[in-house]
Amino acid sequence: MKKILWICGRLPSPLFTGDALYSAGLLKALALSQGTSVTLVGTRRAVDPVGSHIRDLPNTICIDAPPMRSSGLQSLLSPLPRDAFNLSTPELQKSLATLLQQQWDWIVIDHAYSSGLLSEILQHRRRASICYIAHNAEGNIRPQIASSFGNSLKRTLMRLDAGKYQKLENRLLQVADAVTSISDEDASYFRRFSNNVHVIPPIYLGQISPPRSIESTCPRALLLLGSFEWVAKQRNLELIVENLMPGLQRNEISLNVVGAVPQHLRNRFSGFGKHLAFHGRLDDISPFVAASRAGLVADTVGGGFKLKVLDYGFARLPIFGLRNALAGTTADEQSAMFLADGLESLADIVVRTIDDLATLNSKEASLFGLFSARFGLEAGTRRLTKVFL
Repeated sequence: MKKILWICGRLPSPLFTGDALYSAGLLKALALSQGTSVTLVGTRRAVDPVGSHIRDLPNTICIDAPPMRSSGLQSLLSPLPRDAFNLSTPELQKSLATLLQQQWDWIVIDHAYSSGLLSEILQHRRRASICYIAHNAEGNIRPQIASSFGNSLKRTLMRLDAGKYQKLENRLLQVADAVTSISDEDASYFRRFSNNVHVIPPIYLGQISPPRSIESTCPRALLLLGSFEWVAKQRNLELIVENLMPGLQRNEISLNVVGAVPQHLRNRFSGFGKHLAFHGRLDDISPFVAASRAGLVADTVGGGFKLKVLDYGFARLPIFGLRNALAGTTADEQSAMFLADGLESLADIVVRTIDDLATLNSKEASLFGLFSARFGLEAGTRRLTKVFL
């Protein structure tokens, strides 16, 4: 049995963000392989205990440190990006130092922000192989995100942090014996640095809805899922509302936003009235799935796979989206969606199609079948086995 030390700067609990969902899926799939024993170490995201979806995994031990504390401006003086600096807490350093005294077959660094203690890891790795679990091609996408901000001070700070991420990820890629990526697009970027790159798509852990038929009684509404606490996600929300909502409002189409949204953004977009509703973070999204004709994937800032795509597909919602926002989906999967190249043209497609119930139902059924075959636990376990066993 392979012995794995899995370092996850932010432990995947609770499952409210894409990085947590992706990591939790990998850990569950690996636990089912029956060929590994995993010791997971990282900081909690909140004061609450780590959830049973992690604690109860077979052959898995979780060692958690208290949540990180904000560094304020201290991270600006560090060569590390802000997240990696903040997550390298004294408590995590102490736990990791003890664990590195053991012999490991693999040491996993889950997300670039988990590599703030890379020097210590390399110094004490012994014979362990290193695997970098990439959630994005940070060196590629962070500079693009930084450039999208209009505020000059914020843009400058984001560019500084992006440069730090780029250097840190490049170092990770140089020392990693294996690299995993979410999408083929990210894998192409990583293959410039490594010849052992594996594509591991997300593994869906949520509820699978029974078949549904969208009827004329269903409200003329779209559903937008997300967590909008990160500045890049907030920028996406701003662009979506500014460019999509005028056309939707004119045609009496509503947008339901489910997820954490800062109050200042809620206030800013209050002018759209009943056509734009913010519902906050919810454990059960089924009422809004039932009250929507499709899900929306219209991110223009940031790359990588959008896990809400799976939430929509397995909830049996058709998808309206931007082609560039659907990284990691196949041509067949994209053919089962309604896609556009820009927000204005996407609004036109929504308006033209929102009442075509036969096409909505046909696309949804096709997409569900394709997703079921590619994003299940068994497929994820097979892929991870090729990396670690």
